[in-house]
Amino acid sequence: MARKNKIDEHFFFFNAPTVIVILARDKTNGILAAQNMEFVAEANGLGVLFSGFFTMAANTSSKIRKAIGIPKGKRAAMTLMLGYPDVKFLRSVQRKN
Repeated sequence: MARKNKIDEHFFFFNAPTVIVILARDKTNGILAAQNMEFVAEANGLGVLFSGFFTMAANTSSKIRKAIGIPKGKRAAMTLMLGYPDVKFLRSVQRKN
């Protein structure tokens, strides 16, 4: 089944217009940076998807590391895919103060 998947330029990122790969020596600092980026992006109306699959692939594949320019001594801590969502989700009702 997996061999039938077409691998093209949208395989990893699902047509997301922007992808950010956070590099760090310490994974915890990279993940905290990604979380802060998510908060700011969502506050500005962007949709955010964390891609652990691409993060793992970038840390494992020397071809991917070379293609995206990950320097020696650094690892991909997290990958964020960002874009304006096609759908809007209803949020919970605001509480009265």
